Amino acid sequence: MIKHYLILIGFIFLGQSVTAQNYKFGKVSKEELAETAHKSDPEARAAVLYRKTHTKFNYSQDDGFEVVTEYHERIKIYNKEGYDLATHQIGLYQTSSAKEAVSSIKAVTYNLVDGSIKESKLQNKGVFEEERNKTLKVKKFTMPDIQDGCIIEFKYTFTSPFYSTIDEFRFQENIPVDKVEMKFYAPEYLVYRTHGKGAIPLGLETTKKSRTIRYRYEDKSLAKAGQEANTSARELPTKRSTTEVEFTENGYLIDLENIPALKEEPFAGNLNNYLSALQLELSYTKFPNSQIRNYATTWEDVAKKIYKSDNFGKQLLQTKYFKKDIDNLLSGVTDPKEKMLKVYDYVKEKMNWNEYYGVYADVGVKKAYSENVGNVADINLMLAAMLNYAGIEANPILLSTKANGIPFFPTRSGFNYVITGAILKNNLYLLDGVDKTGSPSILKSNLLNWKGRMIQSDGNSLLIDLLPPKPAVHTSLMNLEIDEDLMVIGNSKNRYTGHYARNQRTKFISLNEDEQSEKMEEDFESLEMIDHSFKEIDNYSKPLTLEYNFEVEDAVEEIGDKLYINPFLHLATKENYFKAEERAYPIDFIYPWSDKYNVSITIPEGYTVESLPDPLSINLSNGMGSFRYGVSQNAGKIIVTYQNLMKTPIIGAEYYKDLQQYYKMVLEKEAEKIVLVKM
Repeated sequence: MIKHYLILIGFIFLGQSVTAQNYKFGKVSKEELAETAHKSDPEARAAVLYRKTHTKFNYSQDDGFEVVTEYHERIKIYNKEGYDLATHQIGLYQTSSAKEAVSSIKAVTYNLVDGSIKESKLQNKGVFEEERNKTLKVKKFTMPDIQDGCIIEFKYTFTSPFYSTIDEFRFQENIPVDKVEMKFYAPEYLVYRTHGKGAIPLGLETTKKSRTIRYRYEDKSLAKAGQEANTSARELPTKRSTTEVEFTENGYLIDLENIPALKEEPFAGNLNNYLSALQLELSYTKFPNSQIRNYATTWEDVAKKIYKSDNFGKQLLQTKYFKKDIDNLLSGVTDPKEKMLKVYDYVKEKMNWNEYYGVYADVGVKKAYSENVGNVADINLMLAAMLNYAGIEANPILLSTKANGIPFFPTRSGFNYVITGAILKNNLYLLDGVDKTGSPSILKSNLLNWKGRMIQSDGNSLLIDLLPPKPAVHTSLMNLEIDEDLMVIGNSKNRYTGHYARNQRTKFISLNEDEQSEKMEEDFESLEMIDHSFKEIDNYSKPLTLEYNFEVEDAVEEIGDKLYINPFLHLATKENYFKAEERAYPIDFIYPWSDKYNVSITIPEGYTVESLPDPLSINLSNGMGSFRYGVSQNAGKIIVTYQNLMKTPIIGAEYYKDLQQYYKMVLEKEAEKIVLVKM
């Protein structure tokens, strides 16, 4: 019996040794390579098989502590949609006195060829570096020999002297993650807070362990004694000694398996804001024989520190370089709003963005002005200075772009963009001199993220809502007639405001008339354009109007002696974007919006109305949105009115089911047809 038991145990361990994953670098199995789909997510384009980040703090007597992180990652690529993962990039921050670095890059692509594993190693030509701005470089490497079913594996060491800013540790992606482990050990002199995000429990464990470091010091007691004895110190040796210091390291450990992909759904915003991750914030330092130095701060303190920088606050005080030009520009202009618009348009026209982000001036406002090019801060700090010079109160507003994410605690890296806020008669106008197609308070969609912080000259700051206060409105008045061949002939008069106007201008302003017609036919599918005209397309501060005449075949369905027509044609919502059963993160419509349609259909001669859709009124919870649909018949015409209003652009996941049902009812109503019958 004991023998049988031992044999059974042996089989169990044998089975484990066969099936257990080997995460040592280079130990990729044929079974992994032969896999054609992920076991729990067959639709996945790729999967992270293993990710390891081990962080420790090395000590240098000259430079103090530096952060050293060893990265190791193994990724399975199932199909061409996952090929983009073959390029990996690492951000490297630098100042005039210190910089981050990457070393010991080792990377291999594995393919299964005729039953054998083929290895393709990363060559030096596959590694390159690009400069984003003065403080940020990006090192990239692209893996060789990428094919369906391949596995890529890489590891490297990342070293940073900036222990006050630790990169986020991510445990979830938009592809499955089979296993991820993190170890972070910090000396007791550096005390960190942890901030978790995402829906997946991280299971963070904390631990402690002892560590010893050695450092050298010079014992000058002999030299001092020589001086006291009137003996030359140069004649006496200086004793060099080594001592050891023992201290405690605080460890933070996470080990997770089988993490599902966070799938990107329509209107997702920046998915990185919702992926499960851990951020470590330096709270304070307490070195031996030193006072506690607090790093944890408030957003107000962050704003003040940024303002005090020579590359920020001092840039706002320089006026001599533009004084003559602005005096000429505003000669004879007395209306404050007209002054604001003239200065704003002048900066947009004169200045060119070098595609560098940042809240600090790059080359400085004076040089940027003379060369007509600068980064975000160069241009918008210049705009604020010009407006103040013109007698209009203006202050810079710090914000984080959507790609930069929503910072979860106050940090200077939480902001990466600056715009200008101008105040006229207690009204705040948000201005971005970088955006040549922008208009007051209609910012690029990537800037509509969380809140901004306006910094005033007295050091105080205010939280600013970046979203437009009014919905973008598309109003359409459409007249339809049905000819004897059942062709629909239509005229549509449209007016766009806010971000709707911005979007249309971005799409059409650079096209000639023929290209505009082609683009509209492409967007409107079955519609054939006859002619069209835009008004105010190059006047960004005014609503945009568009009128067009068109024809549509197959819009009317004839069955027996009846005609069936959907009144909305190309204006109808194309699909229900909210098909998923569940949603773990908010719906981001970017900005509030309102669609208002009035459709008039002339009843063709010889026909009468048999049936019309019923009216409908829907309200979302908490006044977030509403839908109104009405239909009437008068003087030989059928009038359909429609309004879909979304007042709240960001809707929490807890309201997803409500929104899903809302859209289901809207689409069902839009799909209902008017029925005409021969008299």
